[in-house]
Amino acid sequence: MNKEMHHAEQGGLSQTPVIVKAQAVETILVVIDMQPGYPAALDAVTQWFVKQEIQKQMEQNLPVILVEFDAHEMGETLQPLRDLLAGYKRLKVVSKRQNDGSKEVIAACRILSGNNSFSLRVCGVNSDACVLETVQGLSEKLPLTSIVVPQDACNCLTGKDNDVWVEDFPALPNVVVELHARGS
Repeated sequence: MNKEMHHAEQGGLSQTPVIVKAQAVETILVVIDMQPGYPAALDAVTQWFVKQEIQKQMEQNLPVILVEFDAHEMGETLQPLRDLLAGYKRLKVVSKRQNDGSKEVIAACRILSGNNSFSLRVCGVNSDACVLETVQGLSEKLPLTSIVVPQDACNCLTGKDNDVWVEDFPALPNVVVELHARGS
């Protein structure tokens, strides 16, 4: 039997099974503007929930990104959060100069994830400004990336129950909101 006939008899397809290794998707926590210059960041309840988010990440050895808006003017991330993260090897601190920190977050994600797939949890302040605009930027730039925003770990000057939770965040196709400790 010649080579062409043998190939035709097998339908032209290899009978050897191909094993595809599934890649785990890491969740990266993004903490936005939890700095002393933002009154909403000084809220003890918000700080407690942000600490819970950070502790969950650390327990699972998952990456954390602290995003700071002009640390010279607004101060560095709150000391209790920095103390919690002291020595944590999967931490990246980035600076931004505008409300939308998505560009800086994406660059940090690529470094922390080794360019592998990742999902995001985004928390911090202000939920109606920097958090919202960063999430909008991330949603636009990373349309296939799952983004979760836990309401309890966010705050703004108008409080935790403003319309961004029922209008703005839900309008983004790849964003899930966890409303007040109820999960998604």
